Amino acid sequence: TGGYAYSHGLEGAVDRGAVRDVATLCAWISALLRHGSIGNDLIILHVTWTAGEDDARLRDIARFACACASSRERYEETVYQGEAFLRAAGVWDVVPEKAVLAGGRWPLPVAQGRVFRRGGIACGQAILSGGYAAVAALVSAAVRLVPLGQTDGLRALSRLEPVLAEAARRAREQTLEDVGGACFGSDLAAMHHETQETRLFRT
Repeated sequence: TGGYAYSHGLEGAVDRGAVRDVATLCAWISALLRHGSIGNDLIILHVTWTAGEDDARLRDIARFACACASSRERYEETVYQGEAFLRAAGVWDVVPEKAVLAGGRWPLPVAQGRVFRRGGIACGQAILSGGYAAVAALVSAAVRLVPLGQTDGLRALSRLEPVLAEAARRAREQTLEDVGGACFGSDLAAMHHETQETRLFRT
């Protein structure tokens, strides 16, 4: 899906010194899981999976997810990756017909929820899969940006596993009414990235 090209604002955080080692990286991602955009995406993925084949409901969820993007780059990141995910998953015959998808944008957690449900992936596993993909992408970005060594990247993934498991468990009990956040530093880092002079990532 081209996820390697996106840092979810992490490049801005590294540029400003907020993320500089394993400890600060884990704190940053943990906050996103507990109080920010990744936790919200897990809720959206769960609600999408639950909606099944209700196309009208799925379109409403997709519009809601797009509206949750806190900046232009965050919006582009979620819809470009979501639509790339749908194209890639098409080889397994788990994606709706093009006519069903036409006329809307499909953010990543909504695309994941649709594909995982149609592919027979259990709800809990679907949420964990979406969450792990997001966490692993940010750790991979930090390995290149900070830079961290590969072993430190693995240490970060290991430390984040229980945080992700708890966020995934919590998402199964939540609805769109629970979407919200308090990770202003992350949102501002993503906005700062839009005008950052030197950039390796698209977001």
